[in-house]
Amino acid sequence: MARVSRKKQTIPATSADTSVRIWKTALYVRLSVEDNGTDSDSVENQITLLEDYIANHPYLKKVALFVDNGYTGTDFLRPEFNRMMEAVQAEIVDCIIVKDLSRLGRNYIETSQFIEKICPFYNLRFIAVNDNYDTATVTSEGQLSASLQNIVNDYYAKDISRKVTSALQAKMERGDYIGNYAPHGYRKDPENKNRLLIDPETAPVIQQIFEWRAEGISYMGICKKLNDAGIPSPGQHKLNQGIETNNNKKQRTVLWNKHKITEILKDIVYIGHLAQKKGSQCLYGGITYHITSEDEWIVVKNTHEPLISEELFERVQQINSAALERQKANTGKYDHLPKEKNIYGKKFTCADCGSIMKLHRSISTKKDKVYFTFKCPTYAEHGSRACSDVKMRKADLDEAVFTFIKSQMEVFIDMENTLRRLLAMKKAKLKQNNTQQEIKSLKQKLAHKQSILSGMYVDLKEGLLSQEDYGHHREIITADIKALELKLSEVESAKSETEEQLTGEMKWKFMIQRFYDATEMTAEMADAFIETMKLHKDGSLEIKLSYMDEFMALTTTCERLRKEVA
Repeated sequence: MARVSRKKQTIPATSADTSVRIWKTALYVRLSVEDNGTDSDSVENQITLLEDYIANHPYLKKVALFVDNGYTGTDFLRPEFNRMMEAVQAEIVDCIIVKDLSRLGRNYIETSQFIEKICPFYNLRFIAVNDNYDTATVTSEGQLSASLQNIVNDYYAKDISRKVTSALQAKMERGDYIGNYAPHGYRKDPENKNRLLIDPETAPVIQQIFEWRAEGISYMGICKKLNDAGIPSPGQHKLNQGIETNNNKKQRTVLWNKHKITEILKDIVYIGHLAQKKGSQCLYGGITYHITSEDEWIVVKNTHEPLISEELFERVQQINSAALERQKANTGKYDHLPKEKNIYGKKFTCADCGSIMKLHRSISTKKDKVYFTFKCPTYAEHGSRACSDVKMRKADLDEAVFTFIKSQMEVFIDMENTLRRLLAMKKAKLKQNNTQQEIKSLKQKLAHKQSILSGMYVDLKEGLLSQEDYGHHREIITADIKALELKLSEVESAKSETEEQLTGEMKWKFMIQRFYDATEMTAEMADAFIETMKLHKDGSLEIKLSYMDEFMALTTTCERLRKEVA
């Protein structure tokens, strides 16, 4: 009879022991290019699966849907994923649900770091439906299983990379064209996408460019002729055909530029040859995308009909070489005068056109002084028809950025000091509120739950409890134990897990320790603190600093603690 009585003890009512929290849930769906055509992984099927899961779990409330269609899982550089994380930081979302772990990502290190570091930091619940993984209830065995699954996903991505790389290499070596878009002047053969055909609409433009260069017209002169005539640039031509690329997304006409003219005038594709593999990456080998040297290119001759003669091409190359030699001869003329580097790199852009701001070195009329100014390269090349005259002296920019970063350091220090004061006040209040009695009560509840769990195991071994019932109720009791342990830890230490992390290893804390005594702006500071900078035509500067989520976390925690100690 004693056994039967204890068995009854081990079947607690879920409603009595588990407090119901409504989780603000985001559905996250990802489909990469290699997944297309796999019905079970389609965007629609993933959404249906996740919505069905939420419908059967009333404590999950759908608040948003984020879909990254055509993005690889080997990194987290995905627009919708980043937008979702902004919603997490703004506390709009506190739970993320995916079909399986591979939808979150196929990079073992990054995916594991997200689950084990990011989720606890934001008190974020993460659910992978088909893998039966839920951070709110996961056991150590489940955590190990997830880690193994992430390793498998990582291996799968690298295996696909190896096969694709090998296939593309073979295609290039036999003279197949593998680019996404045909070079300007050509089109892809409708019956064979790896073969180039002359495009009667754009081929005359290419031929005219070579003729003009052969006459000695400069790169910029050719640009001006084309733009003045209203001839669409390659980027604009694609947009006119409904093809959107990173280059033509801007809400303005994409003009011809010197870089594109230079690129066309040295490309052997226009004399019937293919030079491919000018850029390369190797996921399975851990090699990121990079521009390759000419000796690494794969060159195959006579693969398609040429647009110009080899004689004209060679004459243009001679003109290009002579121009380069003249440029080199002028280089070094003012080497005795000071030089400066652009310490902001790609982070500093024109707010109007999005181009990376370029640092210009100007020489005084007496040739004895230099001036450094950041200017919009689009305006410098095309004038007001392309952008505004956006510019700023480097000295003024450095001072403005340095002052802003120093002020943010002080704000962070003040916020951290406020957090410490509030934590001390909370600790004092907890002592006044008979904390020891609460600790004792929590320990008694914890001991009781642990006793129930032990009794359940005995009942299982003696056949009084089925494996299915044991597994179900063990999950409930284990969740209760984890919740009690967390509460006990919080009361004993007078700080929550978020507070513990906030006073721990924060990026801003280390950056301040490193740069607090700095007296001027440096490349190291720019790299550490700045995420993006935009210069507007009215001269205003827009700066977005890195790790601002830490500021948000500090602010949120301080506000919560103020209410607790009020």
